[in-house]
Amino acid sequence: MSWLKASVAIATAQAVRMIGGLILIKITAMYLGPEGYGRLGHFMSLAAILAVLAGGAVLNGMVKYVAEYKNSPEKLQLFISNALAYSFLFSLFLFIVIFFSANLISSILFNSDEYSKLIIFLGVVQFFYGMVTYCNGIINGLRKTIVFVKILIFGTLIGVPASCYFIAFYGFEGAVIGIALINACFLFPGLYELYRLDFFKKIKFSLNIQDTAKLSKFSIMQIFSLATLPLAEIYIRGLIVNDFGWYQAGLWQSLMRLSSVYVAFFTTFLVSYYMPKLSVMIDKEEIFKYVSKYMLSIGGIFILIAIGVYILRDFVFTLLFSNKFIIPDEYVKFQLLGDLFKIMSYVICYLIVAKAKAKLYIISEIVQAILYFSLVMWFMRTTDVSMVFTAYALSNFIYFSICLFGLFWFKNLSSR
Repeated sequence: MSWLKASVAIATAQAVRMIGGLILIKITAMYLGPEGYGRLGHFMSLAAILAVLAGGAVLNGMVKYVAEYKNSPEKLQLFISNALAYSFLFSLFLFIVIFFSANLISSILFNSDEYSKLIIFLGVVQFFYGMVTYCNGIINGLRKTIVFVKILIFGTLIGVPASCYFIAFYGFEGAVIGIALINACFLFPGLYELYRLDFFKKIKFSLNIQDTAKLSKFSIMQIFSLATLPLAEIYIRGLIVNDFGWYQAGLWQSLMRLSSVYVAFFTTFLVSYYMPKLSVMIDKEEIFKYVSKYMLSIGGIFILIAIGVYILRDFVFTLLFSNKFIIPDEYVKFQLLGDLFKIMSYVICYLIVAKAKAKLYIISEIVQAILYFSLVMWFMRTTDVSMVFTAYALSNFIYFSICLFGLFWFKNLSSR
């Protein structure tokens, strides 16, 4: 029943977020068109990277250790105080790096430094992202699922109208601002809920070596994660632009954006409900059964969603984007197939995160990125952009097979 209640609550929140995300996709597509949407993709990737990296990328680490320390008030207070100082200092360091390299980043992505001010703006907004991560880490670690659901709902209701305003009235620059704000607006309900839980009195600004070492391990894991697949996607987008133009890049970006909307539903459930419970489990046989159950359940649910999206694909893409976005069926089929294997891989990989196995996590991220990047480079020799989607599906299938092999190896090891 707890699983069912958590699923319904998170589904409700994610439905609100999904609707908000689809509204943003529609507004952006209407005002920018396929070419503008493709150009905006670089900023979407940067915002997504900063949303994870800001504050030290410690969401999973905070969820793990808050869940472990919630029955030890002194350890919990010491940990969350250290996490606050760690997150702020990391965000400050990140801002300094972005500020002094904004011209270089703009030149690399757009062959011009005209977007350097927008990149600096993202550097400022990432301070808010870091605090959002901090609030969500505490609340998810305490397994306050309903509280987290409230944050998602009210943050979306604040962020979507503000983002739509900037997109509608300020063109491409407004779209960048709107994309950046949507994640920052979760801070306001997050701080309010921490206040209601009477956590402000427990939090101090202090560092200690032990907790810093624990959090830095998760920072390293996420830095490798962000330095592999998202950067590979930025490079692949550049290849599509060079070989096929901004229109095809816009179609590719629109499918990637749609995927991120429904994949976010599953990852939110994994972080807020699945991983905290997995963090405190010890018996390996029980862990194997737990992971297997959720892998099959989540995979089955996604298959139903994917079938619905594919059957209604013409209606869905006309509704979500515009009639300028003519997306071939083959693109959609392989994108959905790749998303299925990606989500089931996540279920297994969160076991690595829950047990803080940094080296194994880093290796898995590097393997995933190499698979995707290598297959895209190989298949794009055919001068057919559809092969990018084929490479996406095949790379995720191979990666899932490796993860599945690892899970059964884990089971056999526990049996011995």
